[in-house]
Parts: sequence; structure tokens; C-alpha cells
Amino acid sequence: MFKTSKIVNIFIEFTRDHPYHFISLFALLLLESLVATGSVLSIIPMADYFLDPTFSDPSQITNIFLKIFELLNISISFWAVGFLFVIFNIINSVVKIAIRHAILKIKYVVLRSLLEDSLVKFLNARWGFFSSSKQGYLLNALNKELPIVGDTLGHLATQVSQIVQFCIYIAIPFWLNISMTTTALILVVVFAIPFLLLNKYSYTLGKENTRTANVGMGILNEILQSVRIIIGFGRRNNAKSQYLNAFDAHTKVSIQSQTLTASIPIAYTPFGMMAVVIALGLSIQQQPHMSESVAVMWSLLSALPIFSSLLQTNISIKNFIPSYEYIKHLHSRADDFSEIEGDKIFKDLKMGIELQNVYFSHLPGKNIISKLDMSINKGGITALVGESGSGKSTIIDLILGLQIPDHGRVLIDGVPLSEIKQNTFRQKIGYVPQDPILFNTSIRDNLLWASDTSTEKDLWESLKKSNSLEFVQMLPDSMDTIVGDRGVRLSGGQRQRIALARALIRKPDLLILDEATSALDSKSEMLIQDTINKLSRDMTIIIIAHRLSTIKAADQVLVLKSGRVVEKGTYSELSVRDGGAFQNMVEKQSLD
Repeated sequence: MFKTSKIVNIFIEFTRDHPYHFISLFALLLLESLVATGSVLSIIPMADYFLDPTFSDPSQITNIFLKIFELLNISISFWAVGFLFVIFNIINSVVKIAIRHAILKIKYVVLRSLLEDSLVKFLNARWGFFSSSKQGYLLNALNKELPIVGDTLGHLATQVSQIVQFCIYIAIPFWLNISMTTTALILVVVFAIPFLLLNKYSYTLGKENTRTANVGMGILNEILQSVRIIIGFGRRNNAKSQYLNAFDAHTKVSIQSQTLTASIPIAYTPFGMMAVVIALGLSIQQQPHMSESVAVMWSLLSALPIFSSLLQTNISIKNFIPSYEYIKHLHSRADDFSEIEGDKIFKDLKMGIELQNVYFSHLPGKNIISKLDMSINKGGITALVGESGSGKSTIIDLILGLQIPDHGRVLIDGVPLSEIKQNTFRQKIGYVPQDPILFNTSIRDNLLWASDTSTEKDLWESLKKSNSLEFVQMLPDSMDTIVGDRGVRLSGGQRQRIALARALIRKPDLLILDEATSALDSKSEMLIQDTINKLSRDMTIIIIAHRLSTIKAADQVLVLKSGRVVEKGTYSELSVRDGGAFQNMVEKQSLD
């Protein structure tokens, strides 16, 4: 569990990172301390006026104000002392509003900083971080847990403000009547002890709140990603019940947590008032100056809500710790998967790509790739074929740098990929995954996302090469048609063709197609195959293919089995190799 010193260190860290905002806050707190002092002291002459309008025996504080009135040539009356009290409180209210504004600015500046830091860490992590994390948990971290952390850091700034306010409201009573104030303060602290013991329970609730929120967001994300299959299987009610059960579990703990936080100031206020009344009763026996006793009581009663709020904020901070721990846990995991970034700039592919004695596994002892040696020369088409699970897509991930080998090397023009600045290499790649994802914007914007400097001519040329031109021109808004979330308003084949156009518009050195024509009809597939064959004169193309008829023109076919290359050659060479793995695959597809 976090210690108080750890929380203080967190606050100091953010103060150091955002000095301007915190300096502004502390300047306002200093101003408030002066105004609040005047506000408390200004009640003394008003109390003296009620006790004796002639001011025959005023307190020392009243005498000071009377001299100020005399210097300003203001006649002494109820209106003079009354408006003095009101003016100080109006100024105090304005300063408090300014402080609240400063605290809100701090909260959102810190929240933005945390959000940026999280996105940088997540996006700089390798694919393994995302493949081993539940997407719903990541969404919950960004959408719910981060705002909780931001809110609480705002509470920390508020707590600093409240501590300053509390010290002011206590300092003046100490000066006016030390015995009454000391008695009240001791009782206030004693009555607060049971509330402080709730910290551990609050931490437990905060941890359970984070866990149930993760579960709920994970289920909701799965439902939204799987709507088609849920409807297809007639499992709407099951999906609804699953999410609502998770929501009910989260609601239960959230109600407990929020009730605990909200009840602290409400429950503590009567005890605080009891402390003030007891202290006042004991003080009256000492026959102090009555107007000063009134000021002490006013000051202590003003301090009570602040102290109650401090207790509430303390509970909120303990409640936020699980959220902060969870964010830091994700940051740590992202750091563990951080990309190995070299400093060599990649300009263009000159020789080719080579994998030397590569091993890779997701789990220890279960290699997906073993003793893999393969090379892809610049230019031409290389096809990767093999049964499901043979390692085809993993090889692509290794070439893209999404995964790093457990052993062995990936070389680009003889240079280890780990020594190359990753983005300079990837910017020379056009990639079409098996399940292409389009953004919920226009076809034009989806293409420009890949190459924002492309001209109108480039856009239409890429559509033509991907055999998308005809169907795009027939759409109501042509290239400005909105494709929907993940491209849902287009057919599977149309999505694949737009994804291919998006890859081609970059004019890449290396084009990677992962089952990129699997959703196309035979005619469209033939047209795109013809385009790919022409493109291979100017770029290096890697194809993962299931339908072997699509790779007849490949310059090199690599047959994979259990993460190794078991055969290598052209389509015509391998298809006539008796008893070979590739020949068996061709014969099987012919029978199918």
C-alpha cells in the first residue's frame, strides 16, 4: 500500500513538471490568507458594536480598525463595521473562485500530461504488448482510471489549498484565545480518528472498483466487436445479461465507494461543532473579551467544513491509489515491450531482407519459429505458403519489427533491424493485413492517412491499380463516401481493395500482402494479380497466400512447416516435385 510519503512524492513530481500552474496557485493561496485574515478579524468590531455601540471598552483589534476608520474619515456606525465585514468576505469569495479555477486548470493539464504519457508508452510498445493485453482493460485505463487519477491530483491541489485555509482560520484563534483554540483542536483531532481508520477500507473499495470496471469494459468491448456473430447465433439476451451482470457488480462497489466519500463531511460536521461548543463553554468560564470569543468561534466554525473536506479528500486519495497503481502497472508492461530503436536512417531497399537462425515464441518453450533461415531479394514476388500455424504471419510481424526474435537476426540490406530507426523503415512499406481496417471517415481521408502529401492524381491512380476505381465512382459521394466504423459500409472485397489502394499510394519499396485478395471474386482477383505482377518490376512484394493459384507468377515460393522453410523454389518447380509438401497442397486444393 502507498505511504503518505509516496503520495507527497507524486504531488512534488507533478509540481516540478508543471511549475507555472502551481506557482499561480500558491500566489492565490497567499492572497487568500491575507483576505481570510481580514475576514476573520473584521467580525470583532461588529461584535463589539452589538455589545456596546459607544465602543467604551473595545478589544485591541477593534481599536486598530477604529483608527483606520478615523484616518479614512469614516464615521463609526453599524453600516461601517458591517460593510467592512461584507467587503472582506466578497473579496475572499472572489479569490476562492480564482483558486478553484486554478485547481481545475491543474487537474486538466495534469490529466492531459498523463494521457499523453500513456499513449506514448502504449504506441511505442511492440505488438506483443497489445496481443497480451485485453483491449477492454486498456480502454478502461484511458477512459476511466486516468480521469480518476487526474481528479485526485486535483484533490491534492485542493488539499494544499485547504491546509493553507485551515492554518489561517486556526492561527488567528490561537492568537486571540490560545486555551479555547487548543481545546477545540484537540477535540477535533480526537473525533477525526475513527474517520481516518476508514482509509484501508477505502483502498479496498478503490481496488475492487478498478477490477469491476475493467471486467465491464472488457465485456462491452467484446460485445461491440462481435455484434455480427452475436446476432447470427441468436445470443442477444445472453450478451445483454453478461454485460448487465458485470455492470451491477461495478455499480454495487461504486455506490459503496461514493457513499463513503460523500458521507465523511456530513457525518463529521456534528462532532466538529460539538468540539467548538465544548471549547467555547470552557472558555466562557475564564471570562475573556466577548467580541474576541465570537471571532474565535466564527473562525473555528469556518475551519470545520475545511477540516471535514480534508478528511473527505484523504479518503478520495486512498481510493485513487488502485487506479494510479494500475496505470503505473500498464506503463511498466509497455516499457517491458518497448521497441528497440536504432539510429540508422533507412532510405530504400537496395539488396533485400534476410532472417538468420531465427527463433520466436509467445510462451517459453513453445516455439512458433525455429531455426528459420530465409532470404528475400530486392524486386520480384516472394510467396509464403503453409498450413495454419506454420508461422507465415509471425514472419511478417518479425520483418515489420512488431515482434523481435528470441534468437537470431532480421537483416535489412545486411543491417540488423534493431539498428535501424523503425519508422524510417516502415514508411517505405505498404501493408495490407488479412482483415483490413478502415477508419470511420471518407475513402479519400483513408488514403491520405497513409500518404498526406499525395495529389488528387495519386489518389485516383491508387484506386485504379487496386481495381477500386469503378465501384468508387458508382458510390453516391464517390471518393468522399464515409465508409463507416472499420469500413462496415463496404463489402469485404471492397474493403480489401481500398486497403490495397491505401498501401499502393505510398509508392512503397516493400509491399506486404497478407491474404489480401481472399475476399475478392475471381475476376477482381485476376485483375489485382495482374497489377501486382506489374508492380513487382519496381518494388519487392511479399505475399501470404492460401489460394495457391494466386502465386503462379511468384519468383520465389517458400513453403513453411512448424516455423521452418521446408521447400523453396518457383511454383512450377515445386508443383512437380514428387511427394513434396507444396505438391500435396496443390493436389489437395485441386480436389477441393
